[in-house]
Amino acid sequence: MNNYLEKLNKTFYEKYINYFILLYAFCLPISRAGVSLSVLSVFLLWILEADFKRKYFEIKNNYFILTIFIFIVYSFIAILWSSDKIFAIEYVKKYYHFLIIPIIFTSLKKEYIDKVFSAFLLGMLISEITSYGIFFELWTKEGVSPNDPSPFMDHSNYSTYLAFTVFILMHKIIYTDDFKWKIAYSIFFLFSTSNLFINGGRTGQFSFLIALCLIGFLNFKNKIKATIGFLILATIIFSSAYNISPVFKDRFDYFLHDVEVMINEKDFSNSFSLRVALWISGLEASKHNLIFGSGIGDEKINTNEMREKYNIPDIFSSIDTRNYIDFHNMFIQYLVQLGIVGLILISLIFYFLIKIKIENKIYRNLLYLFIVLYILHSMLGLSFHITQAILLFVLFSSIFITIDKYEKENINKIHNSDKKC
Repeated sequence: MNNYLEKLNKTFYEKYINYFILLYAFCLPISRAGVSLSVLSVFLLWILEADFKRKYFEIKNNYFILTIFIFIVYSFIAILWSSDKIFAIEYVKKYYHFLIIPIIFTSLKKEYIDKVFSAFLLGMLISEITSYGIFFELWTKEGVSPNDPSPFMDHSNYSTYLAFTVFILMHKIIYTDDFKWKIAYSIFFLFSTSNLFINGGRTGQFSFLIALCLIGFLNFKNKIKATIGFLILATIIFSSAYNISPVFKDRFDYFLHDVEVMINEKDFSNSFSLRVALWISGLEASKHNLIFGSGIGDEKINTNEMREKYNIPDIFSSIDTRNYIDFHNMFIQYLVQLGIVGLILISLIFYFLIKIKIENKIYRNLLYLFIVLYILHSMLGLSFHITQAILLFVLFSSIFITIDKYEKENINKIHNSDKKC
């Protein structure tokens, strides 16, 4: 009787943890409150479920999760040499989002994996419908313009969400056998692609075009022909977007003008060139504390000369502390804050994610595309410090390492059965 009750309780916790993971995926593009509710619920159920021996064993054998833990611990240690320790603590506190990764990894059942992708797509569909409604002025949303209709997050993150959505749909179209679903996914694909280019997020747009060329390399035997073919497709999509979307055309023309002025006149006062100036300043600042970094919140200390040279305004600083500056590049930010040690840890996080050997072709492709999109996104912003960006990373990195876990378990079962034979 006791065994039956234990099994019943385990089934109950497993089912509802997975339900709330689905809710997390669904709410991710549309509701931070919904994500917070689902994360809290998953955490409480995970604790109540117990079974910590199994969970500990699974976690301790996963280098990706262990590296994230080491990165968090090292970030807390770096507070010791940060001058504004209260600011540094508040800064590092955001890393609590990472703690959901081992929970999903030890709880998500194999049969729910594809449902998580579907839940995310459903959330994105609602977000896109809202976006189009704002674009065509059918309704309004406070703080959102028809010229840049990113309804539930800033346009940079929204464009990255859209880019990944397009790639998920592309694989659904290619690998789904049901003709009706192929049509539905194709319509959704066009819906999402056009939404990507009516918004002002250049980060996701250019990341999408770059990653698009990778699809040909991943999916076809003749790598050169396939890459050229998808490069042509990327060019066609770019040309169409440039001629159809005034928002995309204006922002791309501004980008070209920005680069031209930066090169010819050494003017770093515009959008992209100002980012370049910040990157140069950050790289110069990193030389002063190269091994362990300057500390969190002290990034500005060694940038005075560069900030004066490039006329970098104080808008990239923080009102909460006097020595902080945002370099608009996650890797440079951590190089300055945490030194070579921190940069190595961040690089290892992505390395262990790339190193995953997923046999399933669809999931393997999506893993590589996700990594490319996320790294490109991180080169233009602080991905691990923007809530929408870190939550996206947490969800899908968890899913990919979970897929890898189940595939390894299947391989071990096959090997064990062969030995018995």
